[in-house]
Amino acid sequence: MKSTKNNIEAEVILEFEKIKPAITRLLQSESNNKDLILRLGKSSSENSNEVTINPTILVNSIENSNINKKDVLIGTVVHESIHSINEYEIKPEIDFKNFNDEIEGLKDIEDVLEVLSGPFGQYVFEIIIHSLEEKNFVNKFNGLFSILKEIYIEKKSKIISLKDFNIFLTLLFHKITNYIEIDMSIYKSNIKKAIDESLPIVNNLNSEDILINDVIESTIEIIDICKRHNLLPDLDKYSLGEKREIVESMEDTIISDLNKTLIPSSMNITTGNALEKFIGNNEDKKDNNKENLMDDHITKVGASETIYLPDGKVSKLVSTKLPNNFDSLYSSGSLTYNNLLEEWNLPVFKVTNKIKPYFIHNQKRQRISGYDQGDLSPHVPLMLASGRYERMFEQKQRLSNKSYAVSLLIDGSGSMLEKKKGEFYPWSLSAGLIGASYLAQICHELNIDFELAIFNRGFVSDESETETNYLSRKMSVSSMLNTNYGSNAENYFNTTNHYFVKDFKDSWKDNYEKFIGLVDFSRKLRDSIDNIDIKNEIPPISMFERSTNVDERNIMYASKRLLTHPSNSKMLVVLSDGMTRGSLSDLKNSINYATKNNIDVVGIGIGERGTWKEYINHTQIFKPEELIYSIVNITKDILIKNMKENIGAA
Repeated sequence: MKSTKNNIEAEVILEFEKIKPAITRLLQSESNNKDLILRLGKSSSENSNEVTINPTILVNSIENSNINKKDVLIGTVVHESIHSINEYEIKPEIDFKNFNDEIEGLKDIEDVLEVLSGPFGQYVFEIIIHSLEEKNFVNKFNGLFSILKEIYIEKKSKIISLKDFNIFLTLLFHKITNYIEIDMSIYKSNIKKAIDESLPIVNNLNSEDILINDVIESTIEIIDICKRHNLLPDLDKYSLGEKREIVESMEDTIISDLNKTLIPSSMNITTGNALEKFIGNNEDKKDNNKENLMDDHITKVGASETIYLPDGKVSKLVSTKLPNNFDSLYSSGSLTYNNLLEEWNLPVFKVTNKIKPYFIHNQKRQRISGYDQGDLSPHVPLMLASGRYERMFEQKQRLSNKSYAVSLLIDGSGSMLEKKKGEFYPWSLSAGLIGASYLAQICHELNIDFELAIFNRGFVSDESETETNYLSRKMSVSSMLNTNYGSNAENYFNTTNHYFVKDFKDSWKDNYEKFIGLVDFSRKLRDSIDNIDIKNEIPPISMFERSTNVDERNIMYASKRLLTHPSNSKMLVVLSDGMTRGSLSDLKNSINYATKNNIDVVGIGIGERGTWKEYINHTQIFKPEELIYSIVNITKDILIKNMKENIGAA
């Protein structure tokens, strides 16, 4: 067979037609399906009895081999057919029975593997299935085994040049199938140890009756082995953005590397189509639902706020309510709140004693009117008789404390939920929230408009969502975005989020229970949900991810809201434990923009990871009790300053 670029595909088609009858009979016999047929094509057939062989895969196999072309063609066609005739109808009640607690509500094998074994579990799972299928089929036919063995021997020398995890996958395949002898002495010790620990696990699997539940368990164990021997990174140590970069980079190398050492197939990971043959009971319905979820998410992003930064950059921001289900933590949260007040020795009395006299004084001033101000008083006769001519006119409308507006932004990235070195509990977010409650108390007692929001960047949660719903939707949207948008998927997936605990028009009382529930979670994390018996009441706690704050976008959004508020004096307080993941110059410009528009911007930094010099009014704290006093005192000082400068504004 000639192998020039111009005629190779035509010759592949001609040779395929010659070998098709014999291979078809073999497949019919082994599958016990006399209606099975073999065809060439680049898209799968809807006919379940048709095995479609992609001619591009055949061409690539022949072009990249120096051995007998007809043998390569036979080996590749049979190899593709083996993995095409094996389809698995997933039955969650059987196949996922050992993992119900961890994956409740999930039915898609890809989502299940993601939750149980992380983003690389699907590759271990697919290699195990792939190897067992070949072992079961090929070992029955010596001639076929010999052909495939020759193909794999030719690829053998390339194994050592792969990335460590990809070497591991290839060696695991060969240890199961026994196509070639493996000299383990030439490989790194961590790879050898990982293979040695993994072999007993896969050797216990039945190649003739593959049980998905058993393969998932084996996958979880092997992924742990790979992490322990540094073949896979510990993704929990990285931010969301870093994590996605690592995963995408490794996924590219897995597909590329295994193409060099394994026979390509449209039904395995060498073409990036892992798990394609694992179908659910309602596959079409599932895919349609995923697509609907993706469309809904894209619509939400498209309809979200457009943020214009001072230098002209444009960004999108999704504003929504803090999920309602945090109120299911209210009972334990009340206890947690009171315990923290005691532990941090915080006052429980009213916090407005210092500032209230200024409001009373200014309110009295507003009741004094001149000759030419306001409406004629109904008490004119009395005033004339008493000689109090200056009180003949009264103001049409007395100004109130609504001429003040305060917005508090709290960093909602995962780092705010991390324990400091040597400490038993995290305190950054919980202290910030208690500080917010003190600020809320000031505003409530003095009848000042205020709003409170948690900000971060990540996959946005819906207001009515539970943890199970959130994770399921997140995975569905992620997979559909990657399929439909490729490298642009990230632009739609993660958004800048502004979760309102309370906005200006909301009642603090109506939102207080979920606020206290958030305090409970922020202090006790996953332990806080242990007492929730009903899974549908667990709030979406996974909405908090590490290193996901882009402060300047949320500052601009809050500033925009303050500028449209009818108040005379406006204050914006930003509380975070690190610098923006965006641009430092954009942060500075956003603060300057707010300041130039008469908004007092305050930056409160937690710990040493951030610098707060960009804020004109700033402080940095290292203990939770310092944080609460900082919020209260800075708020008081600025309000008092504004009242002194703007007599009669309150």
